[in-house]
Order: sequence, then structure tokens, then C-alpha cells
Amino acid sequence: MSPRWLIGLASGSSVDGVDAALVELEGAGFDLRVGQVRGVHQPYGSDLRAMIRRVSTSAPCEIRQVSLLHRLLGETFAAAARTVADHASLSLQRVQCIGCPGHTIWHDSEGRFPSTLGLGMAAVIAERCGVTTIGDFRSRDVAAGGQGVPLAALTDYILFRHPRENRLLIHLGGMARLVFVPAGCRIQEIVGFEASPCNLLLDSLMGQLTGGKEWFDPGGKHAVQGKCIDSLLQSWLAHPSLQRRPPKSLPRHAFGDDFAVAAVRQIRQLGGSLHDLLCTATHFVARGIASAIQRFLPSAPRFDRILLSGGGVRNGLLWRLLEQPFEGSPLQRTDEVGIPADLRKALSFGMLAALTLDGVPASVPSATGAAGSRLLGSITPGSSTNWARCAAWMASQTATPFSSEI
Repeated sequence: MSPRWLIGLASGSSVDGVDAALVELEGAGFDLRVGQVRGVHQPYGSDLRAMIRRVSTSAPCEIRQVSLLHRLLGETFAAAARTVADHASLSLQRVQCIGCPGHTIWHDSEGRFPSTLGLGMAAVIAERCGVTTIGDFRSRDVAAGGQGVPLAALTDYILFRHPRENRLLIHLGGMARLVFVPAGCRIQEIVGFEASPCNLLLDSLMGQLTGGKEWFDPGGKHAVQGKCIDSLLQSWLAHPSLQRRPPKSLPRHAFGDDFAVAAVRQIRQLGGSLHDLLCTATHFVARGIASAIQRFLPSAPRFDRILLSGGGVRNGLLWRLLEQPFEGSPLQRTDEVGIPADLRKALSFGMLAALTLDGVPASVPSATGAAGSRLLGSITPGSSTNWARCAAWMASQTATPFSSEI
């Protein structure tokens, strides 16, 4: 079987831009192996960034603004896909498909009708690139009663499982997501869930504290100058969402701008500073992760490797705080095992797109809570030639019983 090229796209809660990963894959289904990986980061312009933040808040907005953003994000994702292929000097005609979940502006797994919404027109990506585009991965898992996260559980199993090492994966994105891959495990033994808010909260606080002039704390340089206000930390750790047992996701609106506004008011009442608030919030993230591991992972296992990814790996204070509860198990970036920490999310969505074409149900019930595993994603055909290749590939995979492994 010849290698194939795919592109994965991801836009995080920091709203700084699009990560694009061009990946060479060998094999199919559970036998996927990653070869070359190329990546680019394409920043959002200031106007687009402001529009995303405006639409993502709980404040009312016009439906035409949502529709316009849907189109503009599609154009931006398409540009990122073209850019990563250009940087690798690879024609898009050689790319089998693109995986793009869109930018999540709403995700709530609670209530009678849980829902999720990601913006970024797949039709625009397919039109601009001529490549079949697969997106909206979370919706099928949510429709099947799942949390919609962590969708990367299966790709993490494929990428990181080891016959002798217990591996804990911590993704420090908008939310801190955990995936535990026991040594020599089967896919049913993986545990995954969202443990704590992360960059979504830290970035919202920076925006509130600076009047929108800064939206993230580079390296944690502001937070490290403050002190942790324990009374505030303890009140946050008691949040009901953190007490729920997995499978679970955390509601974004519970830890976004409204939470940040209340936190600023609280720190002022306590006589604390900007630095104290960011320091306390960083402690909150680290303690939330450590507490979730202690309470919700089976039998408090020993971790042979703890692998970190996402934008939070660049936060020096957060890294040091996470080291404290794991003495004897040093933290490492996923780069140490061949997966770039900044591209893990984009790479995962590229692989999810490949699994869809391979006919492999990619949701993992032990991680998301769905009522059985499901094929994920909505398919938008690319050019006639590209779609013919995809259709032929899918037809060739139908006799392979991958689903029996989940």
C-alpha cells in the first residue's frame, strides 16, 4: 500500500490562528503509521480575531455575522491548507483529503439536547483546494450520547500506545484534556476526559485585565510575578463541573468571559493584583488537572511517560506547577516521541479524516461516553478527480473489519 498525504487543520480557543499539519500516512485503520509531518501556523488578522471573539461570547449577535464568519473561516482554513502544501513543495493534487473540525464557538454536553457548533465552511475549503474535506466530527458523537471530546482518543491510541509503558497525555489547549493509554492496552481500556479549563480561562483573564490589548500571557511571565490567593483558588476548585465523573466535557461558557469578569471583580475585592489573578488561575489549571487524575483515573497508576501538547506547553509557570505532583515521572513534550506538540491537534484531525475514509468508527465510548462507536465526520467532495480517488479508496476498505477492535 503506497503512502498517502492528508492535511489536518485546527483552530484553538486562543483565537490566534490556524495550525495546519501535512502528514504522510502509511497503512490504514488501526495500522496507520505517521511518516513525514510538516506544519505551519497562519495567524488570524485582528478584524477576524475580533469577530470570532464577539460571536463566541454569550452576548447576542446577528445571524448574518455568524454566517459571514462561517464563510471567512472557511477561506482562512483553505489558505492554511494551501500554505502548508506550498511550504512542503507538494501539489494539492497529491493530497487525499483534508480534516477540518472548524472553530468551535459553542459546545455544551449538558441538558436535554446537548449541542456543538463549529464554524468554517467545508465547501469553501473543498472549492479552493480541490480536495475532499471532512469536518464536523464532534456532532455524530454528541448525537450518539457522547461528550464530543476527547475525539483524539483513538488517534492517541494509534500514535502513542506502547507495550510496556503507561502513558498519560495532557493536552493544554482551551481546556485541559487527559487521555490515559495503559501499557499494552486495548482501545476499550483508554480513559479520556476534560479535567480543567486551561487557555480559554487564562486568555480571557488577560483580555479582561488589559482591556483587550493582550489576549495571552507569553510564557506565563505575568502570572509568575504574582502570588496564589488560596481562598479564591479553593472556591474555583469547588465548581460543580469539576466534580462530575467522566466521561465528561466542560462547558466552555462556564469558564469564558463571564467567569473572567467575575474573577476580576473577586480579586479586586480581595485586594489582589493582575499578577495575583493570573497566578491563581494558573494554579487552578494545574490543581484541577492533578485532582482529576487522582480522583478519576483507575487505581492511581504509575505513569512511565507524561506527554504534553498544546499552546500551554509554553507557559513556564504552568509546566513547573504540573511537575510537582508527578515526582519521578518527568514531563515531556510529545515531540520526544515524534509528534510535534504544537501540531498534535491538527495532526489528529487529519488522521480522523483518514479513519473516516478507511471506514473505521473513530469515537471511543470509554472516552466520550457515546452509545457505541460511530463513524465520524461530514464529507464534502473535492474535485471530480480527487473524489473519484477517495471513493475508490473507500470501496477498497469496506471488507476490512476494523470496527471489531472497538
